Amino acid sequence: MAFECRLWQRADGIPLEFCILPGACSDLQGLAELALDLPEMAELFARGGYNFYEWEDYLQETENLKLQVPRKKNSKRGREPYLEIYKSLMRKYIETTIGEISKLFPKKIHATNLNGFLLKIALFLFAYQIDKAFVQ
Repeated sequence: MAFECRLWQRADGIPLEFCILPGACSDLQGLAELALDLPEMAELFARGGYNFYEWEDYLQETENLKLQVPRKKNSKRGREPYLEIYKSLMRKYIETTIGEISKLFPKKIHATNLNGFLLKIALFLFAYQIDKAFVQ
């Protein structure tokens, strides 16, 4: 079974919240699982959910959060070039953070059940947070 980790991080790369979902889940399904205890006017960057305008509007109206997603050419909402470049740069930064976290993982994670596996993943993320906080 494939798993994916949805990760929301601060601008300095320290993870704030995460959830672990089956590999076929979208970013928006992961977003729905998170508590989103974020400061007002925070920006959330997602690599999917290109046309879930309802979620964008909902987060803006109820949580005062800005969901930033890459736009395709046929999007109903505008594609401002400077904003697309900004989203691309942030996406690279996020992917770098995920790469740094995955380097901490051993080639094989031995766990006898799903809860043990999830606990080990959570501890790797916690170790990354501690390391990142003390390095800065």
